[in-house]
Amino acid sequence: MPISAQTPNAAPKGAVVNFDLSPSELLSRVEAAIDQQRAVMDAVALVENPTFASVIAPLGRAENEAKSDYGVASFLAVAAVGRDDFDVEAGMREDVYKVVRAVFTNEEEMAGLDDEDRRLVEKMELGYRRAGLLLPPEQREKLKAVKGRISDLEIAFNRCTNEENGEALFTREELDGLSDDYFNGRATRDVDGVAKYVVTTKYPDYFPLIGYAARESTRKAGYDMFNTRCPDNIPRLRELVQLRLEEAQLLGYASHAEYVMEVLMAKTPQAALDMENDLRAKLAPLGERELAELQALKRADAEAAGEPYAGFFAWDRPYYMRVAKEQKHSVKGEEVRQYFPLAAATRGMLDIYQEMLGLRIVQVDSPPVWHADVDMYEVWEADADVFVGHFYLDLHPRDGKYNHAAVWPIRAGYERPDGTREFPVAAMAANFPRPTASAPALLTHDDVVTLMHELGHVFHNLCAHTKRSRFHGTRVERDFVEAPSQMLENWAWEPAALRRFAVHHETGEPIPDDMVARLVAAKNEGAGLLNLRQVSLGLYDLAIHATTTGDVDVRRELEEISVQVAMIDYGDTETFGAAAFGHMGGGYSARYYGYLWSQVFSADMFATRFRAEGISSPKVGRDYRREILRPGGSRDAMDSLVRFLGRKPTSAAFLELIGLEE
Repeated sequence: MPISAQTPNAAPKGAVVNFDLSPSELLSRVEAAIDQQRAVMDAVALVENPTFASVIAPLGRAENEAKSDYGVASFLAVAAVGRDDFDVEAGMREDVYKVVRAVFTNEEEMAGLDDEDRRLVEKMELGYRRAGLLLPPEQREKLKAVKGRISDLEIAFNRCTNEENGEALFTREELDGLSDDYFNGRATRDVDGVAKYVVTTKYPDYFPLIGYAARESTRKAGYDMFNTRCPDNIPRLRELVQLRLEEAQLLGYASHAEYVMEVLMAKTPQAALDMENDLRAKLAPLGERELAELQALKRADAEAAGEPYAGFFAWDRPYYMRVAKEQKHSVKGEEVRQYFPLAAATRGMLDIYQEMLGLRIVQVDSPPVWHADVDMYEVWEADADVFVGHFYLDLHPRDGKYNHAAVWPIRAGYERPDGTREFPVAAMAANFPRPTASAPALLTHDDVVTLMHELGHVFHNLCAHTKRSRFHGTRVERDFVEAPSQMLENWAWEPAALRRFAVHHETGEPIPDDMVARLVAAKNEGAGLLNLRQVSLGLYDLAIHATTTGDVDVRRELEEISVQVAMIDYGDTETFGAAAFGHMGGGYSARYYGYLWSQVFSADMFATRFRAEGISSPKVGRDYRREILRPGGSRDAMDSLVRFLGRKPTSAAFLELIGLEE
């Protein structure tokens, strides 16, 4: 069913978001919403006989309504600070917590609630408790001071990793192996009469160098430069580990990891540790075989050059992993790009999503948007004139725009007091190539995977159907939020799916089967080593954050685990990668395991249902929408998984999808 250009009818649908607001107008709207929410809190705090109807329902309604204007402001990078400050204030309202807790501890009141309303009370109460509002005043003041110091350290840690501007200088000969494009516009310095190119630690400089520089000495110099960034972050991380532990123990938890995981799928540090160790044991034999292949490639290069083989080190891995992939699978990126014009790929993917999920997608003519590049779509039920929501696609780079790919849930769906619905709105921003004079915008296959993934987040937000905004769409446990989108990446590797939208931009011919076969074969090249590296980082995170004493060397621990688990040899180089491990600076502490955790679930969902019953099966697609997307965070993600799979998830499908059968 192709994307429609016609609005179905005049059935009720969500109000179009107004992006044509000045910063001052947005600020005033956010401030008005904050004032309204504060007024509701003031009122419920005075309720003498707290019930769900008199306390929780008004708080929930205020929360629903306050988020809409803030969603627009946040997306347009306006007014975030004022709202964040209010959220901190709201989370510390002892008077409000008193009445919320009265409802929470009223067994008769709680027993009469439906599942989502009961979950709302439980999550509200837990949020206040985790903020320390059950602590006596003296301990609460101590907790406040600890949290403040943690915030200061995290800001300093992240500022260093984001702004650090280390550099190294290389001659053109020392950069042998890099493409001509690498040198276009690159700064040079004169060193004793020799022109040298400036290479920084920024990703577009470093990753091509470590992956393509033919000289080992160049790779090692680049590696050392990259992994000696931000030395002051080592003492910062050491103090952060101690303070995070102190915060957790003040709140009654044994460790920071125990505190963090209470609200995640894993629930306990041991569950995450068991997953990591299980994958480590199963991946190790594959990793050892892959490492032996890479070592053989380097040994052969050394023999061809008449040089001694001195070992295989951390700075060799990206280079030889790329060489192995190219030699074994003959995948040429430029050849593949010719089959992925952006417009055709986007239309094809939207066709797949609407058929899978039982939707009808309508592109809006002359939409009210924030930039001419942006496309707007309405989403309807496929078999009824029932509106679902809006979404926007902003796919090309421009000055001042967010420079990665992400989805913003601009407006959550929720149930209004009169029983009608507020409909969800989501926006995807990406930075895919623009058309040129000679060709349309062409995607790499990695871009195709990214587009499929991010559209998954769009439809997670649109297809959720909850009473409360706090449970809508991607507002699920942090260690599950990526799983639905990771699952949908599989369509970018399925020949039947690719044939629907991968067509040569000049001839219109579908992508050849042999090219798809080579792409799929190359997908798992180095999977053992790459996933063992992820395991090692997850184990490191747990090692420093599941400690109950704080007695851990944050610098050496990472290197030791990397050697033992990821099979990395650092040689005699003195580096300190933990200083630039940005995830440890805030937001992912005791959560890094979540990357592989969610991938395991995504693989199980795909293999158990879609691959087994058909990737185009309407029944599986509807089951997926009903059991995974529709509930959002209104129930535990594990419950949703079990309902969709018919059993608890396992790692078997993940291992099979990366080419390793148990």
